[in-house]
Amino acid sequence: MPAAVSIAIPTFNRRATLERAVRSALGQTHVDLEVVVSDNASSDGTVELLDRLAADDDRLRTVRQRANRGMVANLNAAIAMARGDHVMLLADDDWLAPRCVEAALGALRSEPGAVSALGRVTYLSDAEPAPGDRTKALLGGSGQIRVRDYFATVPSDHGNTWLYGLSPRETVQRLAPMRNVLGFDWLRVAELAFLGKIVLVDEPLIFRELGGTSESTARNVRESRLPAMQAKLPHLVIAGHVLSEIGWRSPVYAPLGRRRRLALAAACASNVPRHSLRHVLFHLAPQTAQDRWHRRA
Repeated sequence: MPAAVSIAIPTFNRRATLERAVRSALGQTHVDLEVVVSDNASSDGTVELLDRLAADDDRLRTVRQRANRGMVANLNAAIAMARGDHVMLLADDDWLAPRCVEAALGALRSEPGAVSALGRVTYLSDAEPAPGDRTKALLGGSGQIRVRDYFATVPSDHGNTWLYGLSPRETVQRLAPMRNVLGFDWLRVAELAFLGKIVLVDEPLIFRELGGTSESTARNVRESRLPAMQAKLPHLVIAGHVLSEIGWRSPVYAPLGRRRRLALAAACASNVPRHSLRHVLFHLAPQTAQDRWHRRA
């Protein structure tokens, strides 16, 4: 019998935080699970750490890539390892509250038409809580509405939160592997939103460190092995991918037909540069103005 839930953790040279992530996954109140780790050819003692953790809990499975395949390929590899009926991703520097899987699974099963569920996120900077969780459920009555709602509200800094939601494996298998492009996470979340509702559990269930790959666009571009020039106008690059993915590339949107999917693509892509401008203006504003904006959000 497969485990009810697979928690997939892609990792590379994060030995210092990986143990916390793995232990939080294995320490869930919902015990019918497996934790799968895809190690992207780490060189910092990650292999020895995983061997030690696996010796203590046979629910942990690991695969070591022969060579570093890049960030997105390793994400796909971690997901492909999953054997559970439900799947969720966990970054190697994040960790879960003990009730995360139990609460997300309950929310997913209780909402007809739901394809993903996640709790509220607590962001931390230097171990201190930081403002930033403006995640909203996507419960609109049609795929078009949910995708529009996502791109209308997705924050420019934390837009990938829903990438870490719990989803049925059969839903995940309907999606092609993520492409190695800037904004791949936004594209994946949009596909999920088109397929069904995305439910938010209103309690803090996942903790995320501000930093890592997402600390800057330049680092994201570098670790994704993308052209460095994309870091200069990232949201225009992402807008182009949103336009093409929704407009004609992704088979997920095929039921809309050509005219409606192009209209949806144009509407969503036009929102991305707007978020970029708002992000720039926010960081140019005085700290007091930033604090007021966070309180309103």
